Amino acid sequence: MVTSIHRSKVEPLKQDRGGRLHVLLNPKTAGTTAGFLGTLALNPGEVFLKHFHPYSEECFYVVAGTVTIENDLSTVVATEGTAVFVPKNEPHRLSNKGSEETILVFFCSPLAPSPAEGHVLLEEETVASVSR
Repeated sequence: MVTSIHRSKVEPLKQDRGGRLHVLLNPKTAGTTAGFLGTLALNPGEVFLKHFHPYSEECFYVVAGTVTIENDLSTVVATEGTAVFVPKNEPHRLSNKGSEETILVFFCSPLAPSPAEGHVLLEEETVASVSR
C-alpha cells in the first residue's frame, strides 16, 4: 500500500539533540523495512549535536537555507538544492550558521535493530543549548 504523510500531521520528536526532528516514514507509520525518512529544521545559530549511526548510512537533502556538517576530518557547507552522504559510523554535527531557517530531508538505511540503537550521541545537551 502506498502511504502519504504530511509533515504538519507529525509532532516533532521530543529529543535533546537540537532542532525540530520530524520522522515521517518509518516501520510504525508506513511499514518501511529498508530505512526511515524525515525532516530536520534548524533555526539560525541552532545545532544538532554530534552523533553517529552504527547501523545506517544517512543522506541529507537541503530544502532551504544552509547547513554546516562537521565530522572529525572535514567540514561541508551545503546550500539549498545540495545532497550530502554520511557513511555509517561517521560522527557528524549539523549547525545552521546562516540567518534563515534551514530545512533538511534525511533518509537513514538500513534500519537499526531498534530505534534506541540507531543513534549514538557524542555531545551533551548543554552544547546544543549554548550554541542556540
